[in-house]
Amino acid sequence: MKTGLCTLILAGWALAACGAGAVEIARPQVIILKLDDVQQVKNGAIHRNWQRVVDYIESNQLRASFGIICSSLEQDNPAYFDWIKAQQKKGRIEFWLHGYYTRKNEDKTGEFEQGTAAEQQAVFEKCERLAKEKLGFPLTAFGPHWSGTTDATDRALDAVPEIKIWLYGPKPPKHFSRLSLERVMALENPTFVPDFARFKAFYERNAAQQPFLVLQGHPPNWHTDERWNGFIQIVEFLRAKNCVFMTPTEYMNSLAPAKK
Repeated sequence: MKTGLCTLILAGWALAACGAGAVEIARPQVIILKLDDVQQVKNGAIHRNWQRVVDYIESNQLRASFGIICSSLEQDNPAYFDWIKAQQKKGRIEFWLHGYYTRKNEDKTGEFEQGTAAEQQAVFEKCERLAKEKLGFPLTAFGPHWSGTTDATDRALDAVPEIKIWLYGPKPPKHFSRLSLERVMALENPTFVPDFARFKAFYERNAAQQPFLVLQGHPPNWHTDERWNGFIQIVEFLRAKNCVFMTPTEYMNSLAPAKK
């Protein structure tokens, strides 16, 4: 290797620097599948579409992330907890904090559109306590369930050390001192509908050059073949473009400076 030439290999990417000049080898776009609303259904089981997504992710050696409604961790349900723990252990799915309660249509405000920083911090801390007690691991990322956020949310998140990543957070946050990943587009358009034609048109117009995309979707609402097939078409479209699928924590770690 020539003197002055250094090569940094980071999450499968390469960056070469030579002297005062630097040449960056084209990096593939990172895709973080942000799939919302993991909770028990009426019989205490997981919605069948979650396992369907897991099977697809595993068979194609991809990565995804699932957001847990943390009130679902309150009541004892070993089968539900074991399913989550098994997916997390395999490493292809990362679970994250999607709020405590399920918002209803009659609710006038979202969970994180109200309350002081201390009150919101207490919600985050309750969710983290439940995750550690019932699942055995903390929830490293946060994204609100059907709710905006406030300055109080920003302050509260910074006070909870377990949360290192804010999914669909502001750019930049005022107070949160860790990683905030903004929203560029979603997997669905409209919400609950993975429409491949609409996704492709918006992606090519607005998102193809973004270094990463956090793509929100709601598998329990993909209750028709058309919606499921739309999800598959979108992912296969991104795979054909050589996008790299990561969990939120994998992406955060890929941004860390290389150790000398």
